[in-house]
Amino acid sequence: MPRRVFRIGIAAVTLAVAMGTALSASGPRWTWLNRPPLIVEHPVLAASLARLYSGSPRWRDALDAVLNTGRRVVVVTPDKVRVRDERGGAETPFDPDVLAEAQPIADDWSRVDTVVVVINLPLLDTLYSDATAADLAADLDRILAHEVYGHAIPYLLAGHLSGKCADPLPKQRATDACAIKRENEIRGELRLGERRGHGLDGLTIARRFRY
Repeated sequence: MPRRVFRIGIAAVTLAVAMGTALSASGPRWTWLNRPPLIVEHPVLAASLARLYSGSPRWRDALDAVLNTGRRVVVVTPDKVRVRDERGGAETPFDPDVLAEAQPIADDWSRVDTVVVVINLPLLDTLYSDATAADLAADLDRILAHEVYGHAIPYLLAGHLSGKCADPLPKQRATDACAIKRENEIRGELRLGERRGHGLDGLTIARRFRY
C-alpha cells in the first residue's frame, strides 16, 4: 500500500507555551528548547497532553527519550494538514470520518524524523455533543495515548519506519497488538481502564452508542 504524505501548516508552539504555564522544576525540561519532542497548537489537545504528562511516568520517560534523539511529534487538527499519495496526485483534506491517525514523515531511506498525529476534534465534538466534558476529556486522553505513545514514539525512538508498532491484525487479540499494549500501559497509570477490543471499543463513546 503506498505511503501517504502529510503536509502540515502549523504555527507550532510547545506544550507549556500553549498552556500558558511557566517553567518549573516539575515541568518538562524541554519546555523552552528550540526543538522540543512534542509540538501542539490547539488548547484542547494541549490540555489533554498536559494531563498525560502530569499523570504518567512512562509518558514522561518516553518524551525525554525522544528529546535525546532530536526528533519530534507534531499533534494537529485536520485543518492543519493536506494529504497526498506518495506517488503523486492532488492534495486532499484529511478524511472527515477518521477519528485519529499517526503518520510518520519518512525520507527516501525510510528514516523518520517527525511523526504527525492528527486528532479529528470536529468529529469528536459531533460524537460527544450530548456527553459530559469529563467523558470527552477521558476519551481524548485515551486516543492520544494510543496515537502518540502507541504509534508515534516507537517510530521516533527507532528513527526509521522499521519502528512501526502496529494495531491488531485480523483475528489477532487486541491486547496482543503492540500499539494497544503500549496504550494500556498509559491507561493503567491514569486509571483509564484497559482496552481489550478493536476500533472504538474501550472508549466511552462506544459504550454510549452500544446502549
